[in-house]
Amino acid sequence: MQRNLVRIGGWLALFGLLTGSASIFVPWMRRQAATGTGRRAERHLEGVTVLNIPLGLWYVMLLLTLFAVLGAAAMGVGRGRRLAGVAGPILSLVTACIAVALITTFENRSGGARTAVASGSWLGLASLPLLGFACGLIAIGRARRGTSP
Repeated sequence: MQRNLVRIGGWLALFGLLTGSASIFVPWMRRQAATGTGRRAERHLEGVTVLNIPLGLWYVMLLLTLFAVLGAAAMGVGRGRRLAGVAGPILSLVTACIAVALITTFENRSGGARTAVASGSWLGLASLPLLGFACGLIAIGRARRGTSP
């Protein structure tokens, strides 16, 4: 049973790490921009990555902290693994709240420009529950039976 938990947690961690790291580099928003002036002005959509969004650095820092907590759940021993098993899901929930706040408040901060949600934000939101559940499953699956805390 414990081996299955670690295997499932490993797959969740793999997909969470891939989607989470991709969310840093893929545009989160699309904003309409104009180049030139007057009659020669051309309008086009430009991608905005999470690091160009105000307070987007907080998302990146919490995501990288979640990566580290996942590593502690996988390779830690004793209390470190237990702490990672509890902190991982909580940290993923906090990071998801920040990601939702970044997505919903970007339009208000863009000065009335037309914006649209791009795939990076969806990748970021998809990676967080995967990483949180992976931390818990790996920590539970690697715990030794019959040992007292």
